[in-house]
Amino acid sequence: MAPRRTRTVRLILAGLASAAIVLAAAWFAVDWIGERQSVSQADAHVQEIISLLDLTAMLDFHQRLDKVRTFINDNSVHKPDKAFWANHGNAASFAAGVIAHARQTAPEPIHMECSTRSNLMVRILRALGYRTRIVAIFDSRTNLRSHSFLEVMNPETGRWETQDADLDIYWRSKDSGERISLADAAESIADIEPCGRNACGWDHQSREGLKAEKLKPYLDIIGISDKRSGMSYALYTSRADLGWIYSKGRKRGAFCEVEAKRCQQGFYDIRKYSSYAAGLPR
Repeated sequence: MAPRRTRTVRLILAGLASAAIVLAAAWFAVDWIGERQSVSQADAHVQEIISLLDLTAMLDFHQRLDKVRTFINDNSVHKPDKAFWANHGNAASFAAGVIAHARQTAPEPIHMECSTRSNLMVRILRALGYRTRIVAIFDSRTNLRSHSFLEVMNPETGRWETQDADLDIYWRSKDSGERISLADAAESIADIEPCGRNACGWDHQSREGLKAEKLKPYLDIIGISDKRSGMSYALYTSRADLGWIYSKGRKRGAFCEVEAKRCQQGFYDIRKYSSYAAGLPR
């Protein structure tokens, strides 16, 4: 190829490369702006919910939590269908849908499930100044069927407490009646119980027919994610079958091999959890 033609080709290729870089930068900028707008919209909807429920005037900690949980549950429906997936990943859309149903401007409640209901509750509680963490529980004898909810730090006691907006329950100790962290107490199922709006007990059933009893097999492995501290770790109970091999996409192996993000700070025996307290957020 002649030198002049070679230079021309190189200039064209360089121009194409520069254009590609500019286009990529523009795409990332648009994506970043869109993400920021979505976050801003979600935050605005959260403030609207706080105002709608008059939460700043509600001083009792548990009353606040229960009000937020029941509000989300009443104004959404557990239905992970096509309509749900159309909003998946857009926190603002879910928050707007809950508000629309509460204000009776939408004929039907927005379709959500455990993680989206939990994430909206997390946003509301964080806006109120509470520390939260997400908990996922897994049935070790399936291909890791799971359920998720949130826990909030009680500022008066310094202890975590579970709130489940999907099943519309919190958890308590049978002996003391005190609210507890299901993540902390999962080993002793006989000593704890879920509580709905009017009664407590394993026979609790949400208004949508979701049964608390069905959570028992999921209390094998507990994944805990605390974004504030950047901690993510998992606990296993004596009921967990740690010999099972799981599949997730192209991954195949033990729990921490297919769920590595949940084991970043380790995988611990819950019966020895207290001995790890110095290194883990409680």
